[in-house]
Amino acid sequence: MHPDQYESSEDQAPLPTRREALHSCAVVAATVGLGRMPLLGATPQRLATASATSGDEALDEALRLLHSAEPKCKQGLSTHAPMVAEALCVLGHADRAVKWVENYNAPWIEIPAPSTRIEAKQWRSALGPKFEAASWEAQLARFGDWKEFFVNELAEAHWQDVLDQWTSRLAPGICGAATHGVIRTAHAASGLGRKETPERRAELARGLAYWAVSYQELPVRARQAGAGASYEKALEQVPLYFEAHHAAPQGNIVQGFRDVAAIDDFAQARDLAAVPDDVPSALSALSATFAHIYLRSGTQHNAIAFVHAVTGPCALRRLAPHIKPETARAALPYAWQAAAGVYAAYARKSDSGKAPDVSLSRDELVTRAIDNGAEHAIKFTEVLLAEHAIHPDPVYLAAAQDGVGRL
Repeated sequence: MHPDQYESSEDQAPLPTRREALHSCAVVAATVGLGRMPLLGATPQRLATASATSGDEALDEALRLLHSAEPKCKQGLSTHAPMVAEALCVLGHADRAVKWVENYNAPWIEIPAPSTRIEAKQWRSALGPKFEAASWEAQLARFGDWKEFFVNELAEAHWQDVLDQWTSRLAPGICGAATHGVIRTAHAASGLGRKETPERRAELARGLAYWAVSYQELPVRARQAGAGASYEKALEQVPLYFEAHHAAPQGNIVQGFRDVAAIDDFAQARDLAAVPDDVPSALSALSATFAHIYLRSGTQHNAIAFVHAVTGPCALRRLAPHIKPETARAALPYAWQAAAGVYAAYARKSDSGKAPDVSLSRDELVTRAIDNGAEHAIKFTEVLLAEHAIHPDPVYLAAAQDGVGRL
């Protein structure tokens, strides 16, 4: 399945070193992930027998249920379950996280198991999908290899160090899997930022693995320094697929990005926008710009694609507190490029959607999103409210109000 349209006494043994402790956590996480330590009999058939836990600990329970069911996974590698569970915790409804995972209305699909070890010095050769394969899971056949690779990496180093190194390496492929890889990674990092647990470390391994195995670059034709404009102005120079073909790309968003790569002059898109020193402000400008685009275009057609033009780049916001400032700044042009890629693939000059009058409070928006129950309604609302809390702008609330009814 393709993604849309992560005290001591002399008589006691000495306390473990940090590396030994990290390794123990990683072993537990890997064991759960490979289904060798089933929790509460959590096979696909019995997943719903678990009970919800109050508080943020519910995220760990939800992740244990998901990881212990592998290699079966609801919706396969396109699963939204771990991301929704984390979003519900952030929204203050952790008590609903496990129940949402239990009730996730998606088919069970087998995801790739480990087959061939990835060598640290040859990681580039293992990146990306094999698009000639018949199914999405077959195209990402090395997911299991990448998962094991990152389990081992996280056993040997601080998770923030691993995240920083691999965000730097994987940023040019941020659009992979319709940005699901970076989004899952970001939700995993968000959870780890609140509390370090084996389950959250295991989820980070999966998020990074999905980002790596789905890695997809868009073309780049470098422009002269200083040529960048604001995001809004830069969009005026982004070529549109619809203008050339009088139709939207066929297939899913992954294919849409591939079609965009062939558009004349799209290769200049990455460098159309300026890269300011103030990354947090730039992320606010980026998210606000594409919340406007969602209202203008996503309310007319291809709504899920335009949701990803917000949630994909906003993943960098979640990653930023846990990586070096220079890493976040270097990744920013690719976050913009991915959003511009959605715009190039699906926007039309004739789009004329308008923002609704904002009549719902934050709590009402959260309630509507949860009542809706759909993964994109919950995740989109959580991202927009988080952006609004950082940089109050009615466009976020307007997009959230539309989304809770549309998605």
